[in-house]
Amino acid sequence: TEEDKPVEEGLPYTLVDASRSIDVWSLGVLAFTLLTGEPLIPSTRDDDCASGDAMHFLYSWGTRPEKLIELFNKIPDNAARDLVSKLLQYEPTERPPIATLLKEHYFFNQQSEDLLEKLTDINTNLKDAA
Repeated sequence: TEEDKPVEEGLPYTLVDASRSIDVWSLGVLAFTLLTGEPLIPSTRDDDCASGDAMHFLYSWGTRPEKLIELFNKIPDNAARDLVSKLLQYEPTERPPIATLLKEHYFFNQQSEDLLEKLTDINTNLKDAA
């Protein structure tokens, strides 16, 4: 950076401001990785796409539903698969708020009420710590 300003010139993408929908997308990427044991998009240790195929797949996200179905089918649990597919919606406005998912999505409500209560407590503690 020059004079504490980010360098944007020459980047192959447009920078966007942080938002809740980006956080939801990020959670979906993490969830996919945790549930399948593999990265959503293969990348290098510098977080660059590992190949042209990986870059093309990311660039064409949402335009080839058969590829997404194949990808999401790697998640063995139906509720988890549905959750990740909602988190990774192409359109940011179609990604549901986390609070809504915690209250309404089957993934969080299929088990005991104790689990949902624990997740809510963790969320509250994180907010209090921030």
